[in-house]
Amino acid sequence: MLHRGLQALRRPGRGVTLGRAWWASSRSAGSLRDRLLPKLPKGYWLPTIAVGCFTIVSSGALFDLAIRWISRREEDSDEWTEDWDEQLLDDAGFPEDIAAALAAGRGLRQSHDHVGTRHVFFIRHAQPGDGEPLTPLGRRQAEATAQRLQSQIANCKRKVIFHSPAPEAKATADIIQKTLGKVRTKESPLLAEGIPVVPSPAPEQLQEIPHEVLASDGARAEGALRTHVWRPAGGPDASAEVVIGHGNLIRYLVCRALQLSPLVWSRFAAGHSTISWIEIRSDGAVLLREFGSAGHLSQELQSYR
Repeated sequence: MLHRGLQALRRPGRGVTLGRAWWASSRSAGSLRDRLLPKLPKGYWLPTIAVGCFTIVSSGALFDLAIRWISRREEDSDEWTEDWDEQLLDDAGFPEDIAAALAAGRGLRQSHDHVGTRHVFFIRHAQPGDGEPLTPLGRRQAEATAQRLQSQIANCKRKVIFHSPAPEAKATADIIQKTLGKVRTKESPLLAEGIPVVPSPAPEQLQEIPHEVLASDGARAEGALRTHVWRPAGGPDASAEVVIGHGNLIRYLVCRALQLSPLVWSRFAAGHSTISWIEIRSDGAVLLREFGSAGHLSQELQSYR
């Protein structure tokens, strides 16, 4: 099995897949890969054993996911994949810690049995401080975002907040939760920052990232996708999920949710405490209502770095 997996990773146009391959290779896969490979770090598609219990096969499969999405037949490249949610149900190949987080996320689905529309608000954390989670400006940013969310999700019967383990994300979540009131707040390791996939064009500073780091970050990002992007069962209710994380991951998740190439995530930009809002309907429709929205932040409250 390991030998066959290594061979698959080395052959042009082939790779290891997980479950039903909605990103399955096609006749155009080889040419697309050839065009993209020069832009990526040397050995990008040959990741070594990653942190934890990643095997070469599983990390290669997850790592190869993005390119296989692009490798669909060119004539179908603009077609929406109707059964996208079924393709995200397979958790095979994930390390144990990510699989455990995914299992916890499935509990959220079970509590949304009468929901017909999900509103997922991806919030980039407020401005972090040196030696403290947030700067005074960052706290004001988070307060303004909390006010915006309070009015936005007032009619949603089910509400929950997820946040990255990073201090700036937790501090942002605490301020938002204080404004929203009795809303469950959960920390998720899947929301940690990283490089989900080397983007195109690839900045020079990303060329030397160790393969095991890329594999680990990519698997974690795919775990976050499966936890937060899923089709509701249907019903009269609407739910609101506030997900507080980091710029790279948010941009990647938006691209994947919209079935865009994951390699374009770096072409988007979202400032501190901005809102990227995705609506997911029970018929499988996924709509980007806002990206990097800063309308709730006055000019003096806006920052990026």
